[in-house]
Amino acid sequence: MAHLRAGEPLTIQSIKMVSPAAGWAIGRAADNLDRVLRTSDGGVTWVDVTVPEVMPAPDRPRRSLGYFVDEQHAWVVYSGVFGDLGYAPAVVWRTEDGGGHWQPGRGAEPPSASEWFEPIALGFDAHGFGWLMMGVGAGMSHQYVALYTSQDDGLNWTGVLDPRSDQPVQSCPKSGLEFADSTLGWMARDCAGLIDRITLEVTHDGGLTWAPLDVPAPDSLPGGFTYPFLCVAHSLQLPSTSDASFAVSCRQYLETPTAAGEDRVDGPHAFYRTDDGGRSWTIQNYPGGELLWQDDQRGWALGRDIYRTVDGGATWSFVHAVNWDGQFTFVDDQQGWAVARNEQEIALVRTQNGGTSWSILKPVSAP
Repeated sequence: MAHLRAGEPLTIQSIKMVSPAAGWAIGRAADNLDRVLRTSDGGVTWVDVTVPEVMPAPDRPRRSLGYFVDEQHAWVVYSGVFGDLGYAPAVVWRTEDGGGHWQPGRGAEPPSASEWFEPIALGFDAHGFGWLMMGVGAGMSHQYVALYTSQDDGLNWTGVLDPRSDQPVQSCPKSGLEFADSTLGWMARDCAGLIDRITLEVTHDGGLTWAPLDVPAPDSLPGGFTYPFLCVAHSLQLPSTSDASFAVSCRQYLETPTAAGEDRVDGPHAFYRTDDGGRSWTIQNYPGGELLWQDDQRGWALGRDIYRTVDGGATWSFVHAVNWDGQFTFVDDQQGWAVARNEQEIALVRTQNGGTSWSILKPVSAP
């Protein structure tokens, strides 16, 4: 795929900043093809460093997923290429020089008879262990996935979870996947309204087998995770084999719709933290939205209402209300960016005062 010419307008689809000036994004130009982009001026201009993948067919554009660590190190994978014999292996590309050069790994082999082969989750730890989850089909409240792991920074991939296996993770859309090391991982699913518990599963053998992780309901749900509440776990963090956190967001189903015709209302929401691998939990209420942590004390609750905590979630301060849904990234207390979406509109916005106000950027390709 030829790189973009300088000055072409860009639509940023997802973003990860690693410093006030430097960051990565997946974005699109007029051709609507996913491109890997890198900025060194805070998101105003972007260098096209797209991996040397096969050119997608015009009627089947390929979508990509990236895992970005710092200014130099990143991994990117594209959705599978379909041919006469089915889907080709998914290649994970790695760069150590900011996208100047990319090294392909050996492709992750798709399961037979896959309906599609789309990346859902990609991650690595500091010791070279990586995980890749690919969506391969759906139906009857299921999202079928294949899981692959790597022990060598993504050069080689081994399939560890087949969608046809009897492991209890194939139903429902996936809402999170994290590993603490090469053996311990957690997976969250959105089974709200289908299963009366938080569908959070744990593996102790690198993804081969999974078992439900029992999670108590917060005090705000004395009846547990049952009707009329529809609850889902998200915002997983697994910094070590003993420390973990996640959020639970619920909606309440209404027997009688509101005057505006709504049959569900927002809340309650709870934040969970453990320091003993899930044997015990600290559970706190929080305002809702994606949780994004700067460290173990400072973080944001990010929805259309933005909140900030400086005491590990014990208290939350209202920051600002926006009229869009965002995918956020922050590099310090003050400086953040978001891919803002409102129906069909999408924009890249930036804050330099901790989310109190946001300004629109108009990103273009750099020379």
